[in-house]
Formats: sequence, structure tokens, C-alpha cells
Amino acid sequence: MVKKFRRSAAGVDKQIPEELRTPRTLQKTLDYLFDEIVGKSRLGKHHKFVWDRTRAIRNDFSIQSLTRPEDIKYEVDCYERIVRFHILSAHQLSNPENLAHDEHFEHQQELEQLQKTFQSLMDKYDAFRANVDFPNEAEFRAYYIVFSPILFSFDTEVQIQQWPHHVLNDGRVQTALKLYTALGNTHRSVGSKNLEPIPVAVAQANSGFFWELIASQRVGYLMACVAEMSFQNVRFTALNALWSCAKGAPEKAQANMRTWTKAALTEYLCYDTEDETEALCERLNIAFATSSSGQQYLDFRSNPASRLESMLYLAPTNWLHANHAL
Repeated sequence: MVKKFRRSAAGVDKQIPEELRTPRTLQKTLDYLFDEIVGKSRLGKHHKFVWDRTRAIRNDFSIQSLTRPEDIKYEVDCYERIVRFHILSAHQLSNPENLAHDEHFEHQQELEQLQKTFQSLMDKYDAFRANVDFPNEAEFRAYYIVFSPILFSFDTEVQIQQWPHHVLNDGRVQTALKLYTALGNTHRSVGSKNLEPIPVAVAQANSGFFWELIASQRVGYLMACVAEMSFQNVRFTALNALWSCAKGAPEKAQANMRTWTKAALTEYLCYDTEDETEALCERLNIAFATSSSGQQYLDFRSNPASRLESMLYLAPTNWLHANHAL
């Protein structure tokens, strides 16, 4: 029942039909992985094993190209649960405290598999809606909306228009759309790496509303875990707006801007500690100065750049994906 993932490659025989598990067997395999392995031990201990075996499950489904409604129900159920697994893993295991000293977690690989599972799930919803009822579709469409900025997707708004009304009107989807517009911005374009990027059409870059919504009862735990993947992007956008506004003032005025203390900036960026705020500023090559009273404030003269986006690629490549405790 439990089969290791095997990548297709030259010199490797294709899987024969006898090696492919039936849809019901694949669902039972997933039951075993989640109930007996993940459910009875620490997630970090067996994450790599389960991560690999869920890829094998998805691969078996993909090869069979199922069309019967009863088989599609098994397939969609598995994809939905695998999406939840990747979302939870991305949140829990990005915290080093949840890993043993000999355990390692690749955040980017987790996002890649989440993206692929999402795409398979969205395709099934679209292709079989006329013949199969999907009771959890609104839940996962909502997750997909919040995840889409991570995908550098430039057609999310177009895709949404094609969804059925009962999905669009669902409260979770409406909340996800509010998060999507609040975290979107126009100064960092999105789009395929092979195409000329275009701005997010419905961007608000409203970090205040974004954090307020995250803290509300309208955002469930898993949706917050998905939104967490964009936390640093939201913070960067907010800090970039503040920096650009201040740098537009005369240099003498910049020297007198001392209201943005480390504590005030920490609250503005919705960090838990001032050390996190300082670490972000260090990565962007901006610094704090100390007043005569000993209070630290953001020194707008510490870097001549007029916008922080020009310094973005000087930061470590993974800083935008650094997670923040929910």
C-alpha cells in the first residue's frame, strides 16, 4: 500500500498497470500515513517519509487519468488532505523549535509540492463540477486565493470569475479575497518569469487591514497558515511605503524624524519582538540611531536609496519566506 515516489527518467521503466494502486487503495494508504504515522508522532520526525509517499499517491492518480465520478471523489479527497498536510507542515516545521537537531526542513520544496497539489485539485474541481459534488471546494478555493501571490500568478482575478456563485459567495472565499487585495501591491509586479510582469489588478497594500483581518475570527487556522507565507511581503511593502515617504522630505527633516522608534516600528510591522524588527532592517541595510535620551529610532539617513525595493535582492534569498509565529 505504501510506495516510494519514483521520478520518471531515461532508463527507468514506466510503471506497469499491476503496480498502480486503485483509487480506494490510495485513499486507504493516505488514511494510514496520516492516522498511524503523522497522528501518532511528531510531525518533524516522519515528515520526509510522508512527504515522499504523498507524492507517490498523487503520481498514481495522475498516471491513471481517472474519469468515473466515484474515482474522482477518492482523488479529490486525497488531494484536499494532502494540501492540508503541506499547509500545516509549512507553518509548523518552519519553526526550528519543532525540529530535532538532526532534522531538516526545506520550506521551498514544501511550497513547490503544495503548488502542484493545489493545481491538480483546482483542475479536478473545474473539470468534473457537472458530474461530482465537491462539498469542500469553497474551503480550498479560499486557501488557493491566499496562496496565489506566492505563485507569481497574474490571472487569479480571471480564474475567480469562472467559479460557481455558491463558491464565490462563501464566507471563507470572501475573506480570502479581502486578504488577497489587502496584501497585494503595485510596486512589485507579478507574473510568469517568461513574460513581462504586470501589477496586481486589485492591490490595496493595506497592511493595517491585513493584520486586523488575520487576528479576527473570520480567518481560520489553516487560512492563517497560508497567509503567513506572505507576512514578510506585507511587512516589506509597509516598510517600503514608510521609507519612500520619509525619503521624499528634505534631508534636514529626515534627521528630525524620530517618532519611528523601534517599538513603534515593531507595532507597525506586527512583529512580536523588537529584535525581529531590527533583523529585518539589517537585511535591508537600514539602521537605527540613538537619541540623547537613549531611545532608538529609525535613521532615514542610514541609506541613500529612495525606495527599499532597490535593495531587495541584496537580502538573503529566503528572507521573504521567513515565517512568523501565528
